[in-house]
Amino acid sequence: MNVHAEKPIIRSVRQGESIKLPVNGPTLQEITCDDIARLALAMHDHEYFFSLRRGLRFNFSRDLNGSGIQGLYIRRESDGKDTSHLFEIIFDYTLGKDDNFLYEADLIKDHGKDYEPSINCGKTRFVARSATIRIDWNSDEAQEWRSDIERLSRSPDTLTEWIEEDSEMLVRCGSTYFCRKPAILTINDLRRHVAAGMSLKDLTNRLKCSKCGKRGARVTVF
Repeated sequence: MNVHAEKPIIRSVRQGESIKLPVNGPTLQEITCDDIARLALAMHDHEYFFSLRRGLRFNFSRDLNGSGIQGLYIRRESDGKDTSHLFEIIFDYTLGKDDNFLYEADLIKDHGKDYEPSINCGKTRFVARSATIRIDWNSDEAQEWRSDIERLSRSPDTLTEWIEEDSEMLVRCGSTYFCRKPAILTINDLRRHVAAGMSLKDLTNRLKCSKCGKRGARVTVF
């Protein structure tokens, strides 16, 4: 049985609005535009995991129609039948100085004219203008994504703790720009390093990028 075969639930909400979803009986859960945007952003932060292990594809457009507005789109890996997005989040920049923003990024404006090149206005704060989801917010799949994010956000202090938590290790180049596809150290790999008397610091310092040669890898839970 195809668990995704049913017609998807489509819900859209704008900034300042909310949608109310049934949870248990008459109890309603209030979901805001920011709630949906934060989940999508957290999934994007762990894009490699969700792409490889959950079959999702991400597109983060940094400039929509030359306006500086940004869009995050998440969909399942297409099987040629359904290319609709599970998440469509539109972010607008804000010039406000308060803390009511979701992330900071370069504000890019491309006027689409050869004589008016793209302009990078520098680091700017962004808020969610609208959000659309095509999945049940409380479905088993969505709950699994939230559990994934909680697990991936942890950072064990020792290699022994990585093993105890049954966490693989995602290894990225330690340079400012990631040079190559990340590598994954399995639990068995980590066990061998522990058996050799190596600490977490020793391991990260010894790991070297095969492309640029830089040591001191960035590691995260996978």
